[in-house]
Amino acid sequence: MKKIPIILALLAYLIFLSPAGSALECMVCHSSNANEFPLINLSLFGVHADVNSTDGAGNITSGDCIACHYSANTLVFHSFPISTYSCEDCHINGTVPAAPRVSNHNRTGNVSVIASCADCHNKTSNLFRYSANASAAHYGRNASFGLAPGESYCAFCHQNSSTVYSDVMQNQDNSMRGNHTSGIINSTHPAGRPYCTTCHGTDRIHGTNLTKPVPNSGFCNNCHQSDRLQKDRHAGSVECILCHADTDSDIHNIKYLLPDGTYRSVNATGCGDCHDFGLPAPYFRLQFQAANCTTCHLGNGLVKFAGAPRFPSPLMHSSNPASGGLWNGTQAAYWDSQVNACYYCHGKTLHDTNAPGNVSNITAGNALNQSITNTSFWCANCHYNGSDPSGNYSYNATSYTPIPPEMQNKSGLVPATATDGTTFYNHSLAEYSDLACRTCHAPNAPATSALFIHNVGAGGGGPDCISCHDSRGGGAPADKRIDIVSFNLSVHYGMNGGGNGACWACHGNGTQPLGHPPEYKSPKKCSNDTCHSLDQKFRAPMIYSHFRNASLIDNPTNAFNSNVTTNNDCQGCHANSVNSQGRNINSTVSHFASGDLFDSINCIYCHLNEDNSKEWGNATLIYENRTALIELNRENNRFTAREGEYIDLGFGFILKVIEVSSVRSSVLIELRKENLIVDKRLIGTGNYTYEEYLTIDNGSVKVPAIVINVTGIFKGSDTGFIQYEGFRLKRVHPEKKITSCYSCHVKAMPKAKYRVIERVSGEKDEIYYTKETANFTDNKIFDENVVLQLLGVLTDEDKHVTIQPEKRRSLYEGQVWNISEGTSLVVRGVDTKSEVVILQLRTGNYFYEDIVNRGGIFEFNPQINYLGNQPKNITVFRARVSGIIQARPKNMVVIEDVVSLSPDIRKINANQTLAGYNTSWLWENSTINVGKIPDNFHSPQIYDGGNGGGNCLSCHGREGFSQKKVFSLGKHDTLNGGGDNACRACHGGTADIQAHPAGYKNPRNCLSCHAATNNNYNAVYIGDEEHKNEKCETCHVSNIHEITGLHMTPSVKKTVITKENNMTILRASVTAGYKMKVRDARYYIDTPLNKSRMSPADGVFDSQAEDVFARMDISKLSPGKHVVYVEAMERNNNWGVPSSVEFIIEGGSLKAPETKNTSMLTLADTLAILVVVFVLRRFR
Repeated sequence: MKKIPIILALLAYLIFLSPAGSALECMVCHSSNANEFPLINLSLFGVHADVNSTDGAGNITSGDCIACHYSANTLVFHSFPISTYSCEDCHINGTVPAAPRVSNHNRTGNVSVIASCADCHNKTSNLFRYSANASAAHYGRNASFGLAPGESYCAFCHQNSSTVYSDVMQNQDNSMRGNHTSGIINSTHPAGRPYCTTCHGTDRIHGTNLTKPVPNSGFCNNCHQSDRLQKDRHAGSVECILCHADTDSDIHNIKYLLPDGTYRSVNATGCGDCHDFGLPAPYFRLQFQAANCTTCHLGNGLVKFAGAPRFPSPLMHSSNPASGGLWNGTQAAYWDSQVNACYYCHGKTLHDTNAPGNVSNITAGNALNQSITNTSFWCANCHYNGSDPSGNYSYNATSYTPIPPEMQNKSGLVPATATDGTTFYNHSLAEYSDLACRTCHAPNAPATSALFIHNVGAGGGGPDCISCHDSRGGGAPADKRIDIVSFNLSVHYGMNGGGNGACWACHGNGTQPLGHPPEYKSPKKCSNDTCHSLDQKFRAPMIYSHFRNASLIDNPTNAFNSNVTTNNDCQGCHANSVNSQGRNINSTVSHFASGDLFDSINCIYCHLNEDNSKEWGNATLIYENRTALIELNRENNRFTAREGEYIDLGFGFILKVIEVSSVRSSVLIELRKENLIVDKRLIGTGNYTYEEYLTIDNGSVKVPAIVINVTGIFKGSDTGFIQYEGFRLKRVHPEKKITSCYSCHVKAMPKAKYRVIERVSGEKDEIYYTKETANFTDNKIFDENVVLQLLGVLTDEDKHVTIQPEKRRSLYEGQVWNISEGTSLVVRGVDTKSEVVILQLRTGNYFYEDIVNRGGIFEFNPQINYLGNQPKNITVFRARVSGIIQARPKNMVVIEDVVSLSPDIRKINANQTLAGYNTSWLWENSTINVGKIPDNFHSPQIYDGGNGGGNCLSCHGREGFSQKKVFSLGKHDTLNGGGDNACRACHGGTADIQAHPAGYKNPRNCLSCHAATNNNYNAVYIGDEEHKNEKCETCHVSNIHEITGLHMTPSVKKTVITKENNMTILRASVTAGYKMKVRDARYYIDTPLNKSRMSPADGVFDSQAEDVFARMDISKLSPGKHVVYVEAMERNNNWGVPSSVEFIIEGGSLKAPETKNTSMLTLADTLAILVVVFVLRRFR
């Protein structure tokens, strides 16, 4: 507030001094340093001091001020702000015509800059209170470098980082600019080097003669057109600056593009940095690896050069990385790297307008990057020297050095074998177009010629195998062709979708290949276990036995090699049924094996007949001696034998451990064969071998018959034992019947057929299956008992037996056909015209009825929710009504083509066992046939044979194949728990035994149980009876194993009641069973609730016949009739049938009785029954 009076006083003073109408001087206010009026220091005024020359030189007046501050009025006090001309208004835009013009080094000039005028001109002024622009306008002076325009003049700012102007540069590199090639070419280089003025002209900094040329190839060629190293734009379109500068300003120190997309300049200090006189003239080389063809044209290239043609990386003119040196023979290699491959085909065209280079010599009528057709001949123009093609074909490979390999070696330069061992293939083809070449040499089926030529396969391959490898076509070598017509009749034709898909399956991984798949020279083989066994491919039918390596098959319940392994490959048998011949047996079978190989289940055809054996894979002749040893137990070949124990080794051999030494160093053993001792000796740990002489090939040969490897000897206080592994000769088979083979080599099962309904993929695949209860089209569904009779008469001359399935069934009206348990079909009615029938089906919980015309189909498709969340219609029954007949007494219907499935669909996970089959190898509609008769020789039911074991009834039971069948054990059915345990009670062995127990041929006799007090399985004890000395079998055994319990008990006769000495006495005669003793006797009156003992007349029960008596107490009996019953016992509380007699009580005493014996069995009766039983058992 104190300043206001001063200002008012100053204004009053000025008004007082100024004459009326005269101008006001600007410096009246601006000469003092007040906040309201910026101070102007006239003594430091710069180039603008005489901007208005009308006032005289060196005389700064208001006229000079308003020349720039043009809105100021010196007649009156002006308002704020004041409009002022900028530097550009006067010096660029010409607002003040007399102002010097600035043509360059401004923001709009040809040589443009980002900096403002003040950025440089403030460097020459003193800054006071106003802005930098104001300071430069009042005090700025022209820079004086003391230099005339020229190289040094430019260098003062652009090659001088210590000048005061260095911070003006927006790009600090501008303060140290090179002279285009100053880092490359020495100043004494004969080619010279450009200076600033060469490109930008000569003038002062703002002069009109300075230029900033556009860095395009035209500008470059001003100098380089006449270079010794002639340089043109690559392909006539790529600007030089793209490869030699990251930014336009990089032209001041030219750079080179590197393979990684960055740029680098050269820093040379001497000639040797860039020149190597070991190179061709002009001996030039770079100090580093610059970009080449592969940088931009292979793979993803560089973003900056996105328009460059690109090809897959790595470049392949043959997929072999050494392809440039494979077929050159005596010539130099065509190339040794990818970039040299580019140079070989195109030449070094980096700075050439014709980028294809040498390729132009073989263009003929073809177009670059054209579609591949049968009229394009890029390949042939380089590799085929012939005269057949026309149009775009013109061979000109001689324009290349060395000459490319000619496909028929007409040049004579192609070696017979390439450096990698590949044999030369003479390409005598039907045509030589690029389309024909692509068939074998295009690994990825390219669409254009450029893509094809830069990605050529090693030769051969492609998805259309048949087009080359059909013997009726052409392309593949003669020894690599097959008869496709015959192949189409083979078992493998439909594999993997058929056609070429079958080729991909065996010669690749099953998918469509781009070229030859890696495995094409080593196709899958049956014997490699990669399709039909051990592992599965393409849902091939699985085999379990009768193939090489069958012992290794992985089946959950059969994981320890009990399958029948052969020494021959699959081809040995399957070569007997082929449609054509290949170049070897593997090729023949895999390509031409037919589906009509006879389906034999006659083992003896191959194994008893020497001629058949040779024809069918050299099958083992089972009647001949063999030298091969087998493990005693192939699942677990480790055993324990105790002192005194007999061990059956099979083949008639039995081992007995007699004694183990107390120091556990040795054991005394005995070896028997057919119950004769053949060896007895002391052995220790390690191998013991027993040898025999065998006749083999008409000569006597001594071979090991039994080998025992003792692994441990143990001795305790009361017993000792050894542990061992065992081996024996394979058995010589005297059997001549196929049914005998089945007895030991087939795991018999109840007859059944299973069908897979669906397989659901998941973490563990789930297989849904059911039973097929009828199928009139399957010859494997038959009555096994009937077929076994047929098989029983086959000889080694019979390949197979023809089994005809049920083709049709006739049903009477009202008749019920029980197809299986839970499934039945009934004919409900027939119309009078024999045109319509009513059929009714019951299956599971379903009931279905339908009317069917003659010739029509009766079909039931219920919705079954076996998945639990998605019911599906399943055809569980289907039949065709082929005939309807009016007949008496009942009409008849004929049905054919019957297929019946159980609606009970079950689930099982993959890699589990269903009837011996691994479920991992089952798929939709897979079927399994099991029973007593194997489905075929590859069935999992067939194994390498058993020598007994704990599962006795599997062979000897009702369903087994053994000739020694046991249908019933009679009284012994429940012995030791029944089943196999009953067998083991008499024949020995344990549940886990893997062979016949040593004493199986000498079972326990009756007395070993019935006259023993220990280990007798709770048998009835008769050891103290004379009865034990009789032959038990006479009365108790029928049909070998069926034991009859006669349940004979003592008979009672001569029962009388007498009065003796005022006592009522009851007497009777009792007789026990044959040579058995009466052990007790008793009586009761009227009711058995109260029984009283009777006494033997001689005082002791010790004989078969006894007289017994008792005193009867009748005092409490009511008057009238009464009955007294007498019964006797042999042993074990086993009482016989009571004998009775009536008596009367009158007046409290016994009326004289009438003796009336009512015993059910007399002694005569008993003897008569025994005789009958004996006769029946003896002659049954």
